[in-house]
Amino acid sequence: MGNAEKINIIEKQIKHLETEMTSIQEKCAHKETRVKFKDGSNNMRLYCCECNREMGIPNNTEVEKFLNVKKI
Repeated sequence: MGNAEKINIIEKQIKHLETEMTSIQEKCAHKETRVKFKDGSNNMRLYCCECNREMGIPNNTEVEKFLNVKKI
């Protein structure tokens, strides 16, 4: 099996896994969220704790709590 064939198999597996992940995320109730940095960036986003779906941008209170900012 050549490299091109291996790559083709891997790409099919990735597509199948992404479809499965999307299906799980669409069925999730997204009851609880957490703030974390978006992969490979310094941008904070809200993610579902259960399915890890990106839910939006955190508000100032959520950012302060995430950064553990203590008000003086």
